[in-house]
Amino acid sequence: MIPGAHIVLHLALCSAMMQGPQTAQETVHVKLLDRINKPHLNRDFTFERYSNGGTVEFDAPQGLYQMQIYSPQLPCAAVDWLFVIAGHDRTISEQLTQIPPPVPHPMLITGTAPQSFLYLQPSYVLFPMNEVACDKPVPDPLPARITIEDDQDSFYIWMYSDPTLVAKAPLQLALQLQTPTGDYHYIRLKVPFPVPWQGMPYTIQFNVSEGEVDWLAGQPTGVLLCPRLFRTSAG
Repeated sequence: MIPGAHIVLHLALCSAMMQGPQTAQETVHVKLLDRINKPHLNRDFTFERYSNGGTVEFDAPQGLYQMQIYSPQLPCAAVDWLFVIAGHDRTISEQLTQIPPPVPHPMLITGTAPQSFLYLQPSYVLFPMNEVACDKPVPDPLPARITIEDDQDSFYIWMYSDPTLVAKAPLQLALQLQTPTGDYHYIRLKVPFPVPWQGMPYTIQFNVSEGEVDWLAGQPTGVLLCPRLFRTSAG
């Protein structure tokens, strides 16, 4: 049995689910499908609504899944991609909508990290490849749709491409970390972007150690750092 993680799923409910009493019991069905559409979770959850939301919890084995959430009685649903790292619990937020949700096409970046990394407010930015070079000042990042989830010992990023970004390809992906003085370190990630959609998200595993965080202390800000110690693996 492959070890997994405990998932806490916060749901923002659609308007149809909020018509009853404030403390109404709500039910959603959650399904996790792997690369061959095998369900690893396929069950109903009943919870008490609070304000405009609710929470369900479940365990999932390590892996990449399409997560489908829907109400058995009402036209409320959400679809997303979920990556589970063994032994690293997650807290996820999803918005249910009354319009049938399309399946999103993100690239996923996941990894483990110490608390010191999360204190640096990590984010991810894109630059035109022909406008950046190692140890040279970086231009303004390109507008991009990037969603970040930071947990206590891990992080998860959804990156979406649109026609504007595709037209500017190839692009350089960089990790942006804030210093205590409000400046930024930029670390090159040797990851292709955008990646053509092939039915499942292109997934990058990018683990950060305490030593890599310490290394940043003496590095210049505002330039593209290209260290070899930050490693990625694609899957």
